[in-house]
Amino acid sequence: MSPTPQAVSDPAEGTTAAKASAADALLNRPVEKPSLLRRRPELVLSPAVLVLVLVVWHLAVKWLRLSDFVLPPPAEVIQALIRNTQEGRYTDHLIYTVRNSLVGFAAGTILGVLVGGLLAASSIVERVLHPYLVAFQTFPKIALVPMLTIWFGFDAQPKIIIAAILAFFPVMVNAYAGLTAVDVESEELMRSLRSSPLQTFVKLRLPTALPYIFAGLELALVFAILGAVTGEFLGSREGLGFLIQQFSVQLRTEDIFALLIIFAALGMGAHMLISWLRKKVIYWQG
Repeated sequence: MSPTPQAVSDPAEGTTAAKASAADALLNRPVEKPSLLRRRPELVLSPAVLVLVLVVWHLAVKWLRLSDFVLPPPAEVIQALIRNTQEGRYTDHLIYTVRNSLVGFAAGTILGVLVGGLLAASSIVERVLHPYLVAFQTFPKIALVPMLTIWFGFDAQPKIIIAAILAFFPVMVNAYAGLTAVDVESEELMRSLRSSPLQTFVKLRLPTALPYIFAGLELALVFAILGAVTGEFLGSREGLGFLIQQFSVQLRTEDIFALLIIFAALGMGAHMLISWLRKKVIYWQG
């Protein structure tokens, strides 16, 4: 009788099967969701930094035995903020400051985009106006407030003008930089496609300039708030700047620090507003 043939295993087939089973195990393994600290570190670290600052502030006041007139503890500042908010002391002044800031910001933005576009469109205009723009930029704007108060009184006009002046320059500089940042190859491509100047502006120059313009807008809105408050410091009957002066005369340091918190909130709100608008307008940047 002939011997019965036995099956011989193939080593290559065994290796392939092992790799397949390992791959199936990796695919079927549950995916671990990354922690919040990895996904959005700012949501964890930003509050942690705030808590650290408050703790250091409290300990510094306690250990150094500082007077409340010099540096009030954070608990008193928060109590002053809550008390004044409940009494409605901030409402009218906040509305006045925000309104003047937004009007000045809008005027400065429009003028800044127009002048930046004019400088980008004509090299002759750029060479003629550039020295005057630089000279006016280095001029201390706070020196204009007394003269504007003499000319326009204690109403809102001086604050709006100062806010517009401070908002003008970052928008103008960034608009000019963005409109002149178009590369030569893209311009040659538009010319080869026989695009009109308007089409080149809408399809090429404006999309290129928008990120620059929004970077200027973020600075301009903060500068407009600072300009309006500066105008209120030197000549006003209402506004957050006027309120700070009142608290300073009365030596209410905790109320002044509470107002600084409001200014910080305004700055954060301005940043969030421009960031939201940027995502809506420059949607192709994600």
